Amino acid sequence: MSTERPGGQLDPEDDDLDRAFGPDTGSVTIRTTPQRVRRGALVTVGVVLAAGVLVIALGTIISSVQNGVGGVFPQPEAALARFDTAARAVDGVRSVEGVRTVKTGFASYDVVSVATAEDGLAPDAQDDLVAALSAAAATTGGNGVRVFAVVQLDTMRVGLSADADVTAARLDLARRVDAIGGVRAVRCAWATDAPSDEATAQEVTLQTIGRGAALDAVMAKAQESTQAAFRGATVTAVRPPA
Repeated sequence: MSTERPGGQLDPEDDDLDRAFGPDTGSVTIRTTPQRVRRGALVTVGVVLAAGVLVIALGTIISSVQNGVGGVFPQPEAALARFDTAARAVDGVRSVEGVRTVKTGFASYDVVSVATAEDGLAPDAQDDLVAALSAAAATTGGNGVRVFAVVQLDTMRVGLSADADVTAARLDLARRVDAIGGVRAVRCAWATDAPSDEATAQEVTLQTIGRGAALDAVMAKAQESTQAAFRGATVTAVRPPA
């Protein structure tokens, strides 16, 4: 027979199973209800804490991928800042302002800035300025970030990107449309909030006071020049601001 200690616990030295089959077969102490409750509470707290740590870690990883870490993941705001610095160093640029960040995918962004050139630049100086800004867009983007900008050149607003050829074509088209009689100003860039170098995504918006047959003549010339440069692009006319 085995004897009990105070509290209902068996004395290992008196355990019948212990004597018969060895110490590894001795009776196991039965936990009381309060002990089981405390143990269960500790396990629950441990699981909750582990889950919380996991959620925080996953959130940090996802945020890092989306917002950028170091030189690996996209950093749209950093790209805007780099372009701002590079653009301000270009001869003939008067001001630069980052205006929009567009998320285009899980880890990709388009950023758009607006630059203003000094008034009255000669065509050659305009060419050099636009080419330099396009080069700046190419060198300041990357890692999932594309840099675009619209530059104001007197009565022309020209969209530019890292593609130097497309950018130069926009500038040339803007000049052709701006030279049409009755046109007060022109914008030659992408048609939507999502910048693009695709021909069909381009849009020419001209300002004119022409009406009726005069407007039709202006639009016909603008359409001809636009389709020659960007097949499938859109041409629209608006009234000059009051």
